[in-house]
Order: sequence, then structure tokens, then C-alpha cells
Amino acid sequence: MALALALGKRPELLLLDEPMADLDPLARHQLMGILMAEAADHGTTVVISSHILSELEATSDYVLLVDGGRVRLAGDTEDLVAAHTLLTGPVTDLAPHTVVESRTTGRQLTALIRPKGALDPVWLTSDPSLEELLMAHLRSPGAPALLTADAAVTA
Repeated sequence: MALALALGKRPELLLLDEPMADLDPLARHQLMGILMAEAADHGTTVVISSHILSELEATSDYVLLVDGGRVRLAGDTEDLVAAHTLLTGPVTDLAPHTVVESRTTGRQLTALIRPKGALDPVWLTSDPSLEELLMAHLRSPGAPALLTADAAVTA
């Protein structure tokens, strides 16, 4: 009801804190459709704080990941995902690439990196999903932050 009242006022900005936390999957899907239609039809900027990472991929144009009081990622969603690569292959040195997270299983290494230069052709590469990207950064608090060119952080 509160959301209907807020949307009825045609706000320019809508701030939502965990708006779908207590909803079943069908209701979450319907609510997200309503919010996206509102944004498209009326130019409303919708800011959502959420712990349901899988729902952000299809709806987020811009991501701001804050963890431990620090900005870890900020920028256009497509730019953030494009800046990272998932690698699978033999255990080897990943320099000069920026390693966000890596796991070794036997003689195989899986890593999420920000490539710097060409990648060795021995690696199998793929693009990470937004959820994989966010989870890797959350599991690796020591990984360097990434703020894309369109992200501005002021002190």
C-alpha cells in the first residue's frame, strides 16, 4: 500500500530499502515489473538497497557495492561486468592481472580477475554474472575497489 501511495505522487526519486524482502517469488517479480515500468514511463529514478543479488542483474543500470563502510564497486553495471573475467585453467601466476578472488582445486585454478593485457590462451574465459561479481568482491574484502569512469565519490 505504501508503495502504491508513493508511486501515485509521481516522484522523481524513489528510495527503497529491501522492498521485496518479505515477498514470495511471484510477488517480487510483479513488483519489480511495476517499478521498472514506473521508471520507464515517468523517468523516475529508483534506488534499491537489496541483499537479493540475483534480482539486481536484470534491473540495475548502476551498482554501488558498499561493504565494511567502504565503497567496493561503483559504476554502470555493464561496465563493471565487462571489466572482469572468469578464468579456469592450470594453476599459474596471474600477474599482471588484478585478482579479485581465486580458488584452487587440485591442479585447476578458477579466478575472477580484472585483466591487464592479453590473457594466456591456456585459460578458459567467460564473463561473470553480476551476482558472481558481487559475491566475489564480498568474499574478498582485500580486493582492490573499482570505480568506473562514470562513478564519482566525494569525501
